[in-house]
Amino acid sequence: MKNKISLKTGFLLMFLTLFGAACQKDVLDTNPKGVLAEGVSSAGTVDKMVTAAYEGLAAHFFGNGESFLGPVSNWVIDVRSDDAYKGGGGISDLSDVHQLETATMVPTNGVSFNKWRNNLFAIARTNMAIREIIKLKDDTYPKDSRIGEMKLLRAFFHFDLARNFKKVPYLDENSDPAKTSNVDLTYDALMSKIEADLLAAYSSLPAAQTEIGRVNKYVAAASLAKLYVETKKWAEAIKMCDAVISSGLYGLEPEFENLSKLAYENGQEAVFTIQYSTANSYANHDWSDLLNVTTSPGIDAGGYANGDGFYLGSQNLVNCYRTDANGLPLFDNYDDVDVKDGSYAGTLDPRVDFTFGRWGIPWKGTAVFSSSWVRSHDYDPGFSCKKHIVAPNDPSINKGFPWAASGLNFMLIRYSEVLLWKAEALIESNGDLDAARILINKVRNRAASSTPVKKLGTDVDAANYKVGQYPSSGWTQDYARKALRFERRIELAMEGHRFYDLNRWGVAATVMNAYYQSEGKKAVFLAGKNFVAGKHEYLPIPQSEIDLAPLMIKQNDNY
Repeated sequence: MKNKISLKTGFLLMFLTLFGAACQKDVLDTNPKGVLAEGVSSAGTVDKMVTAAYEGLAAHFFGNGESFLGPVSNWVIDVRSDDAYKGGGGISDLSDVHQLETATMVPTNGVSFNKWRNNLFAIARTNMAIREIIKLKDDTYPKDSRIGEMKLLRAFFHFDLARNFKKVPYLDENSDPAKTSNVDLTYDALMSKIEADLLAAYSSLPAAQTEIGRVNKYVAAASLAKLYVETKKWAEAIKMCDAVISSGLYGLEPEFENLSKLAYENGQEAVFTIQYSTANSYANHDWSDLLNVTTSPGIDAGGYANGDGFYLGSQNLVNCYRTDANGLPLFDNYDDVDVKDGSYAGTLDPRVDFTFGRWGIPWKGTAVFSSSWVRSHDYDPGFSCKKHIVAPNDPSINKGFPWAASGLNFMLIRYSEVLLWKAEALIESNGDLDAARILINKVRNRAASSTPVKKLGTDVDAANYKVGQYPSSGWTQDYARKALRFERRIELAMEGHRFYDLNRWGVAATVMNAYYQSEGKKAVFLAGKNFVAGKHEYLPIPQSEIDLAPLMIKQNDNY
C-alpha cells in the first residue's frame, strides 16, 4: 500500500508555521511563531515543514471561522454567481456571505479578510519550506522535487488570490513582506510569475510520487492548463492538457456518483486533490464545507446529525438540466420552466439528481428529500448540494459534530475539467472543432452511462432522465462555444468554478444582472440587486490591511 502525505497529520504540524493574531498585524508582515527556528533543520523537520505547507490547502489555520468564510472549496465565491444561494438559517445568517450573493460587499467583509489572509499564510509556509530545503545539507534529500512541490502550491495560492482580488502581492522565498505592495505588478506580470513557478514545478517534479497526495508533474501540467485558459494562451493550454491526457494516469470514473464515495477518492478522475482524514472533532477533514450539509431529518440509517444547510443550488442552475427530445440542453429557454421537485415530467440530465437534493427524489439511496430538510424557507425549494459528501448511512460518517464528516477528499482539479479545458482551447482558437465536440461528448457520455438515481427500493428511475450527444451538423464555433460553457456549468456545478468562468469569459455583469432580474422573482432577496461592471468582478481588499499599511496596500477600483 502506498503511503500518504497527508493533511491527516497536519494539526500536529501546524505549530511549525503558526502566525500571530492577524487582526492586529499586517498579514504581509506577520512573523511565524513556533518552536522551530529557520536554518536548524534536519531532513525530518524539513519534511514536516513541507507537510505543513500542504496543510495550507485546508484553509484552517486558527479555527473553523477561517474555513467557513475563506474556504478552499470557494463555495462562498460560487454564491456570487447564478449557480448558488447562500442558504443557512435565513438571509441574515452569515451576513458577510449574503453580501456576496447580492453584490453588496464592503471592504470590511469577512470573506474578503479570510480569503486574503488564508492564502497569504499558506504562501508564507511554502516560502519557509523552500528556504529550509535550500539550506539543508543532506545529499539524499530530494531537494528539486520538494522545491517543485512548494512552487506549485505557492502558485496555487497566488492564483486563488489573483482571481479573487486582482491586486495582490507576489511573494517568493526572497521577498521582504514589509516592502512588497499589492500594486508592484500588473495583473499580467503577476500571472507570469505564477506561470514561472508552475513551469519550474513541471520541469522538476516526477511523473508519479510514492506517497498519495504529493503533487506530480501532471498536477503541474493541469495547473498550467488552468492558468493558460485563464490567460487565453490557447496553444499552451492544449499542450498541457495533452500532457495530462497522454500520461495514461487519469480517466473518467464510470459512475458519476463515485465522485462522492470514499472508495474512489484517489481514483482515476482525481488529478489534484486535498487529502482529508477520518471523521472526528479533531481530525483534518473538510472544514471548508462543514456548513454545507442538509439538516436531513428522517434519515434512519445513520444521518448527518444537525447540518447547517448552507450552499444551495439556485433555481436557475437546476433548470439548466432540462433537456430536449434529443437529450440536449435548452440553451435559450432552459429557465422558462422551473424544475422544483419529483413531479417534473420533462426530460432531465441525470446529473441534476447526482448534484442536488430535490423534493420527492431519494437522497443517496437512503431517504426522500423533502421540505423538512431545508433549514430556512427563505431558500425554498432548498436544492442542497449532494457533492463533497458521502451517503448518510456510510459507516465512516461522523454521528455528531462536525456534521457529515467522513474524511472524503476534495478534488481541486478533476479529469473531466481537463477534457473541457482542451475543448475550450480548441474552440476559442478556432482549431479542430470536431475534436472539441468529441471531448465534450465524452463527458456527456459518462453522465448518460452512469446508473441514474432510482426510486427507493426499486430499479425505476427517479425521474425522466435523458442526455444525448452533440451531432456534427451545425457544430459552428459559436454553437460549440455555447455548448462548452453550458457543459462546464452542469458538469462542474457546485464545485466553486462558475463565478470565475463568468469573469474570464467577460460576461459576469451581463449574466448576473439578467439573473438578478429573473431570479429575483423567485428568490426575493435578489430582487433589485445590481452587479457593477468594473467593480464587482473582484472582492474588496480587506480594509484592515489597508489601515495597517496604507502606503503599500491599495484598494480595488470603485470600493
